[in-house]
Amino acid sequence: MPLTNKEKTLIEDNLNAEYLCIRKYEQYASMSSDAQLKQVFSDLATKEMEHATTLKGILTQNGIAKQNIFESYSKPQGDLSNMQSDIGITDAQLLNDALITEKHVTSSYNTAVLESMDPNIRKQLQHIQQEEQGHAETLFNAMHSRGWYTVS
Repeated sequence: MPLTNKEKTLIEDNLNAEYLCIRKYEQYASMSSDAQLKQVFSDLATKEMEHATTLKGILTQNGIAKQNIFESYSKPQGDLSNMQSDIGITDAQLLNDALITEKHVTSSYNTAVLESMDPNIRKQLQHIQQEEQGHAETLFNAMHSRGWYTVS
């Protein structure tokens, strides 16, 4: 079954979000001053790349093979944690921004799941959405364990 225009648009939007997450997490991994957080951000970037590959595969299988404007960029090189004080950002703020991003991304996938006609594509999108919710949980736990996100 070919993609509907709605499915194509939703998948392209989520692909944009995945590429932005990859960039963000790679940058945050290089900027974080905490070794554990560097690893969390690196792991998330890798998982987001898997999602981007899945979405790009869906588009390619449906004859849509255009270059995404967010797809290529120069990955940060080395440890940039000394930039934190220069730009006035903390590990807590990096985590908070990442968590807010994941909340947005899971919401976007929810729409794509609900508006997808093809059951196979819907299952792939549901799988990615569940993984994105797991990313949010990882970020929340990292914040909560450091006292940066309190629940009362």
